[in-house]
Amino acid sequence: MNAEASFTRRIVDAAHSLAAWFESPAGMRLKRWASFALSALVLLILVRAIFDIGWRQIIDVLPISPLFWLLFAGSYLLQPVMDFVIYARWWPLGWHDMAVFLKKRVMNEALFSYSGETYLLVRATELLGIAFDPKAPPKRLLGRGDTPGLDPRSSPFAAVKDVNIMSGLAGNLTTLLMLIIALSIGRDSVLSKTLDPSLVRNIVIGFSFLIPLSLSIIIFRGRVMSIPTRENMPVFWLHLFRVLVAHLLIVGSWIVALPEVAIATWILLGALRMVIGRMPLPNKELLFAALAVSLTGEASVQVAALMAAQGALHLVFHGLSWLAGSALEAAAPAGAAPSKDG
Repeated sequence: MNAEASFTRRIVDAAHSLAAWFESPAGMRLKRWASFALSALVLLILVRAIFDIGWRQIIDVLPISPLFWLLFAGSYLLQPVMDFVIYARWWPLGWHDMAVFLKKRVMNEALFSYSGETYLLVRATELLGIAFDPKAPPKRLLGRGDTPGLDPRSSPFAAVKDVNIMSGLAGNLTTLLMLIIALSIGRDSVLSKTLDPSLVRNIVIGFSFLIPLSLSIIIFRGRVMSIPTRENMPVFWLHLFRVLVAHLLIVGSWIVALPEVAIATWILLGALRMVIGRMPLPNKELLFAALAVSLTGEASVQVAALMAAQGALHLVFHGLSWLAGSALEAAAPAGAAPSKDG
């Protein structure tokens, strides 16, 4: 048995032992208490963050236009909805399983990165009725190599890993497109006077790593990806659709909220928002707010207030999503988790 097979075997054995313990009475009690504690922690973090900003400032700034709320809600909900669509291609999910993807988004942004994926993997073993067989041949977890690849319908780790890689590639491609748009629109505008040369240098350095990294994943996909290409390509296109549409929806909400600002300025700000968001830069929110104020002239005060209010509104949606996810889980009929053969 080679080193990779031995490593995989240890993972499978440990997962099998852990899964068996969680089915015991003590494990079931721990899961209930852990679920309650996690919900309390997430909601406490969100409530504290919102109160730090202030409710009155949020209410005073946000527009009452129904179109604004539809656009903002659409931009927020598109990610969990698309995640549901992607995994529903492989897994027999029910409507109540949308709760997993609502909570996944909240955990990734309110707790720490990829905590939502860990939560999804734990839930996937329950949703799919997967039992780890210690006697089964070990699966190749870190890439498909010369094999056809793992079946995402029965290999949740491989599915979640590859879906996240496809999401990253789609985000990188869209960010490159947005950078080209930002430079094209802002080349002869106040943008050239606003961007600090060191910031431009950091962005260039960031992309000098981002592009080769993306190309390396594509070239060496056999060593990185675990499921077949025919399964991954639809995931890439769905993520590309999600990133582009979510971007258009959030920019559309800005246009509806402050129509006095030129649409071209909003498009430029939207492009900069995506570029800054994917760069390894400190204080991204403050940097984007400073750029927004610099680019909007007389409307800078309203723009700054809108950005702050939308940041707080994002936290509010996190809280609502968590509560909605908990309600969906509570409404799920007993024994609703499907089996992998269902």
